[in-house]
Amino acid sequence: MTSFIQSDQVWLIWAVVISLGAFAILAEQKFKWGGKIGSAIIAIFSALILVNVRLIPVSSEVYTVINSYILPLSIPLLLFQCDLRRIIRDSGKLAVIFFVAAVGTLIGVAVCGLMFKDVEGVGGIAAMTTGAHIGGTVNLVAMGQTFNMEANYVNACAIAANLFLAFYMLMLSSAANLKFVRKMYPHPYIDEMERAADGGKSMAESYWKPKNISLLSIALSLATTFVITGVSQTICTFVNATEAPFIVKQLLGSIYLVMTLITVTLVTLFPKYFEKLQGAEELGNFAIILFFVGLGCAANLAELAQIGVVVIAFIICIMIFNFLVTMAIGKIFKWSYEEISLACNATFGGPTTAAAFAINKGWHELVVPSILVGLLGYIIGNYFGVLIGNLLM
Repeated sequence: MTSFIQSDQVWLIWAVVISLGAFAILAEQKFKWGGKIGSAIIAIFSALILVNVRLIPVSSEVYTVINSYILPLSIPLLLFQCDLRRIIRDSGKLAVIFFVAAVGTLIGVAVCGLMFKDVEGVGGIAAMTTGAHIGGTVNLVAMGQTFNMEANYVNACAIAANLFLAFYMLMLSSAANLKFVRKMYPHPYIDEMERAADGGKSMAESYWKPKNISLLSIALSLATTFVITGVSQTICTFVNATEAPFIVKQLLGSIYLVMTLITVTLVTLFPKYFEKLQGAEELGNFAIILFFVGLGCAANLAELAQIGVVVIAFIICIMIFNFLVTMAIGKIFKWSYEEISLACNATFGGPTTAAAFAINKGWHELVVPSILVGLLGYIIGNYFGVLIGNLLM
C-alpha cells in the first residue's frame, strides 16, 4: 500500500510519530474527552487513522526502532521507584486473575472452534489465536510455524490481533469510567488518582505536574537504563545460543523478564541512588506512548481482507469471553477493576501492552506484576495453543 510519506522518508515518519505522541499527551491533559480515554488509546487510533488514509506507511524502520530499542529502554526507566515487597505481595493475586482471564480465552476458542469445526485449517487458527491471547504475537508466530500455516497468513493474523487489541484497550479504558462498573467493583487506584488531582485539572495533568529535574539526573537515568538494557540483552543472547531447556530460554531468554529482574534487584539494593533520578518516569512514559503509536501504525485495515471471517470470529469470541469470565469471577471474589482490566490486557495483548496500560493509567504499583503475569503468558501460551489446536484438528 503506497502512502503520501514513503517508508524511506525516515525523518518525516519520525516527525509524525513524535508529533502523534505529543498530541496524545496534550489531549489527555487538556481535553475532557482525552482524559476519559487516555493517551494510549489516542496514540493508537491517531496512528491507525493516518496509516489507513495513507498519510504514513504501514511498515517502516522507524517502527522497528521503537519496538526493538525504545520500548526495551523505557521499561527500566519506569521501574526505578519499585518496591520489591509490594511486587511480591501484588503479583500473586494478579497471577490468579490472569489464569482466570486465560480460561476465558480458552472458552472463547472452544466455542468458536466448535462453530467452525469443519473449516479447513481451523486447528492452526485456534492454536494461533490461543497462543496470541494467552501469550502474545511471538506465540502466534510460533503456533503458525508449528501448524505449517503460510507466512503471509500468519502476518495478517498478527495485524488483526493488534487491531482488535486496540479496540479491546479502548473498551477496558472506557469501562473504568462507567458508573455501574465503579459501583460493582472496587477501584482503589482510580480513587487514588482522583484524590491526587488538583481542582480544575485532569488526573493526567495533575500527576505529570512540573518537577525539579536536573541535567545530571536525566543523564544518569539514560545511562542507567542503557546499561541495564545492554546487560539484559547480552544475557538473553547468551542463553538463547545455548542448548538450555525450553523453559530456561523462555525465562532467561526474554529481555523483558531479565531487565525487570535486574532493575528491581538494583533498586532494592541501592534505593537512594534511584530516588535521585528525577525525570526517569517522564522519559519512560513518553517512550511507552511512542510504542502505542507504533502499535497503531501496524493496524492496516486492508490486511484484514486476507484473513477472512474465521480468524476475526475467533478473536472477537475470545475478547468477549476473556472479558465476561474475568469480570464474573472478579465480582464473586471482589477483585478491583484495575486488576481485572490488567489481567485481561496481559492475556489478550501480552506483558508490554499490559505494563504500558498500567503506566498510562497511573497504576504504577501494578506495572511490575502486569509484566510478570504477561511473561507467564508467553511461557504457557504455546502449550495451550498446541493442545487446543490438536483437539480441533
